[in-house]
Amino acid sequence: RQLPILAILTSKVASVDDNASGGAYAYRASKSACNIIAKSLYIDLRSEDRGTVVLLHPGYVKTDMTEGTGLVDAETSVAGMLRAIEATGPKTAFR
Repeated sequence: RQLPILAILTSKVASVDDNASGGAYAYRASKSACNIIAKSLYIDLRSEDRGTVVLLHPGYVKTDMTEGTGLVDAETSVAGMLRAIEATGPKTAFR
């Protein structure tokens, strides 16, 4: 049986280790909180055999938020995230 996959959009900006620029406090904190919630949901859903969770980082996308300076367009980003979801199964480790 196919279990549900909860896909949650996050950002590399939430990384403590990868933070070289500082700033964006609220955005970083909200994405970090999202990551912690996703991990807890993953543990709970998997332990009850009710589904799984995958975190998705869209990449540096050409949007208004990046003032068009991103590395990929939105269509490419979405296609990559869909591939990540499709590659997620009941035995996939949290990522």
